[in-house]
Amino acid sequence: MQKDLKIGLGLGLTLVIASVLWLATRPSLSPEARMQEPGGTDSRQQSAEQSVGPAIAKIPAPDSNVRQSDNLNASPVKISIDATGPGDVNEKINPPDTTIYEQDEKIKPQKFHIVREGETLSRISSLYYGSGDKWQKILDSNPNTITDANKIKPGMKLIIPN
Repeated sequence: MQKDLKIGLGLGLTLVIASVLWLATRPSLSPEARMQEPGGTDSRQQSAEQSVGPAIAKIPAPDSNVRQSDNLNASPVKISIDATGPGDVNEKINPPDTTIYEQDEKIKPQKFHIVREGETLSRISSLYYGSGDKWQKILDSNPNTITDANKIKPGMKLIIPN
């Protein structure tokens, strides 16, 4: 038991060290790199930052190619963001769709019938249409449910067309 415990702890520790080293050597996984990516921050966080007030843009650190004297006159640039009042900035940019759609024809409610013991399509047709001759109308409306007009089973749910 002691030997298994030591092996397990050793493997676990090795795995943790390998994971930490792998993450440390990936600059794209650092928080700074993720913030610079487009879409790297949450849009709610961005809108909250924008509505606070004027922001100051950061000027990147000088590269090794740029002489230090070129950056002596560099100063932060102030950017003002127009926040026109309370509310979510996303709602102001992309307002919700409030279009009212009208239909040319009214939606007709469909009737359903649950088949009972001993019923036939002719009997169901006479219940809804007053004539047993319109059973074909019910058969045509239920192609997935009824495979054979002579074999309908109790419990089947049938659409009764208007």
